[in-house]
Formats: sequence, C-alpha cells, structure tokens
Amino acid sequence: MKKLKHSKYKNTGILFEMLVRKLTSETLTSDKTIALDIIKKYFGKNTELSKELNLYNSIIKEQHKSEARALDFIKEAQAAYRKLNQSTLRRQKYNLVKEIQENFSFDSLSNARISNYKVLASTYLLFEYADQATVQQIAKCKDVILEHTMIAKKTETDELYEEFRKQSKDTRLLTYKLLVDKFNSKYTNLSEAQKKLLNQYITHVNDTDSLKRYIKTEIPKIKQQLKEHVSKTEDDVARIKIENLAEMLCNVENMKVIKESHVLSLLRYFDLVDELNRVHQ
Repeated sequence: MKKLKHSKYKNTGILFEMLVRKLTSETLTSDKTIALDIIKKYFGKNTELSKELNLYNSIIKEQHKSEARALDFIKEAQAAYRKLNQSTLRRQKYNLVKEIQENFSFDSLSNARISNYKVLASTYLLFEYADQATVQQIAKCKDVILEHTMIAKKTETDELYEEFRKQSKDTRLLTYKLLVDKFNSKYTNLSEAQKKLLNQYITHVNDTDSLKRYIKTEIPKIKQQLKEHVSKTEDDVARIKIENLAEMLCNVENMKVIKESHVLSLLRYFDLVDELNRVHQ
C-alpha cells in the first residue's frame, strides 16, 4: 500500500494560516504589510488559490448533525476541487511559495503549530489522492474530518457566541470596537523590546526551539543592563533587590519549555530596565 504524502508547500489551507500568523506579528510590531500584500495578490477574488481555500474553509467550518450529511458534503467538495483549473492552481501555488521564501523564513513559519493541522492535512490528501488512495486511506482521512465537523454538545462559550451572532450588525460592530479600543489602550505603551518579544511569541508560540533561542539572546542583555544599574544604585536595599532579580532571571533561561508566564516575566523585566534607565539618566 502506497503511503500518502502530505506537503506543507502544497497545502493551501496551511499556507494561508502561515501568512495570517505572519500578518498578525507584522501588525503588532511594524508598519510592514508584506504578508497582507501577498494575501491580497494570491487570495484575491477569482484566483484559483482563493477558490481552493474556500473549499478548505467549507470543510473545516461547516458543521453537520449527521455523518451521512457530512460525507455527502465532503464528496461535493472533492467534486468542486476537481473542477478547478489544476494547471493554473499549481502555477499560482508555486509562485506563492516562492514569494513566501523570498520574504520570510519558510521553515520558521511552517514550524509553528497550527491547531487544525490534522484536518487541513486530511483535506489535502482527499483532494490530491482521491483517485490513488486505498479505501482504508480515504476512510482514515474522512474520520479525521468527521471528528472535527460533527456537531457536539454546545458549551457555555458556544452559547455566548450564538447570542452574540443574534445581535444587530451595529451592536456587533460596537462590541468589536470596544474590544479593539481596550486592546489598544492596554498595549499602546509597550516598548520596542516588549513588542519584539510579543512578536516572537506570536510567531513561534509552538516552536519551542526558535522561541528559546530568541529568549536566550535577550536574557544576557537584560542581565548586563541590570548589572550596570546595580553599580549606579546608591540605596543598599534597592541594589540588593536588583541583584536578586538578575539572579532569578537564570530560572527562565534554563527552562526546557517556554510558557506564557515566562514571557510575562520578561515583559516585566523590560519594564524594570526602562524604569531604571529613566532613574539613572
């Protein structure tokens, strides 16, 4: 039995997720719009990539009450995929990957964990190998999708979301604006170092090695800055506290897994360094 081979380079759903993640980090830390420009160029209206992406999204987002209906829906999506201009689709996908590689580190982007990766991969395999896969392989891919798309018992969060959807468009827009304003007011005063840290955390939140490498380059810098401020601090109690804080930073450096609490700790250290810089100007 020939093994089905999944490729991140050819999975339109994953390529789009990677660009959206990069767009988020660009929005937070810079005025660059490279990711957005690429999304507009390749996923704009009427491109074959946008049509394929719509098929991925329909499989992922559509919820079904019965297994029979879900299987019919998958069959319809496969039929729609076969109607796409495959030659144009391959060319657009090749150019998209080429442009991503020219502007970003593809390996770095693709290492980040995607929550619905298994569903996207199974969808890709159903699209690409529909005529080559065995019955068992097809069934395995469909099982992954069914597990994701079958309607489960509603949680409290689902009920809140449904209630939100029932509100008028103006109410939803006002709610969204309030959330955005709250976010902006909370994070407007972040320093460049803090923004860069958050950028790394967003981009590499599930790529432990990349995030760890970045943090390990920042910790010695913070320690050195704290050490310099110790010599400038005349108050004995304050000096001892700064020395102790510098020592506590070692604990973060030696962690095998970088958690959200470690990132928050570093954000506070950046705040401390900024405050000491102001005091010792």
